[in-house]
Amino acid sequence: MISKITGAALATVAIGVFSAPVSAQTIKLETYAGPKHAMNTDAWPAFIKQMNKASGGKLKVRMTYPPINPRDLLDRVRNGITDMAWITHGYTTGRFVLTDMAELPGGGGNAEQTSKAYWRIYTKHFMKYNEHKGVVLLALFTHGPGMLHTSTPLKTIADIKGLKVRTGGGTQSRIAQRLGLVTVSAPVTKAHEILSRGVAKGIFFSIETIFSFRLGKAVKYHYNYPGNLYTSSFAVVMNKGAYDRLGKAKQAMLWKVGGENLSGLIGSVWDGADKKAVKGLGAAGNTITNFDSKTTGEIAKRLSDMDAEWIARAKKMGVANAAAILAEFRAEIKKIKAGN
Repeated sequence: MISKITGAALATVAIGVFSAPVSAQTIKLETYAGPKHAMNTDAWPAFIKQMNKASGGKLKVRMTYPPINPRDLLDRVRNGITDMAWITHGYTTGRFVLTDMAELPGGGGNAEQTSKAYWRIYTKHFMKYNEHKGVVLLALFTHGPGMLHTSTPLKTIADIKGLKVRTGGGTQSRIAQRLGLVTVSAPVTKAHEILSRGVAKGIFFSIETIFSFRLGKAVKYHYNYPGNLYTSSFAVVMNKGAYDRLGKAKQAMLWKVGGENLSGLIGSVWDGADKKAVKGLGAAGNTITNFDSKTTGEIAKRLSDMDAEWIARAKKMGVANAAAILAEFRAEIKKIKAGN
């Protein structure tokens, strides 16, 4: 998928068309979530700008929006249909376990803080388990605090039981089960359809996604769990063959802006989008609030075994010190939050 561009040929980049130098190479990036999503309006253009600068124009990106199920993106990268994409770990059921570390309740950080800590701890401890087999892992990130959004108000924990809620799979589904919710599994691209048709009465999302997908009329009540109910885990991955064809010099250019830098960059974009969403939904008359203390306490009880469950799953993969790594991850979030 990586092609040489010579002479005055043009390389189409996400934010415009630029004349490419003789030695430039173009990376095909597939994205989803629509052209107005923060990933596509802010995160990718910022990354592309950084990469263009770091490479002196020798690495270009052509961003496309193929009409595909986002669940297929990992395999499309692995099979060389595209060079690069961002994937949602929860969409690939059973394929990832260690990435769930970042999705557990109670992490406490914003998206940028969590994403930086996630990259540091995952690459320190988990790369040898090869969960991203067949692709090159370029970044790990999460969105901001995951919330429960509903079409009707929730007054007590009893109102949650039996509520049909869309989840993204993985940790979200395990949370929903413990809270007595009825899960409706669907990719983000189907959210508007299932809510407008009444297939689901609620949804698990960060506040940004509600705003960017224009779901604020379908779900008018937005509930936050102190310390984060969950986050969703994402990765930026690259086809191994495409990466190898870059050669060592251009790989080094890519890593100048990849890794922790890209993880934190995307996280910071999500944080900014969350703030914009809170302002926009509030202005529209939607209710954004924390669960009350009694409901929060009940939720905490019902989710109290989730750390132990993940630790047990990680141990089955051979991670003997999973509990210590989880504690280190949360300590790293606090460290970054304190400015370190």
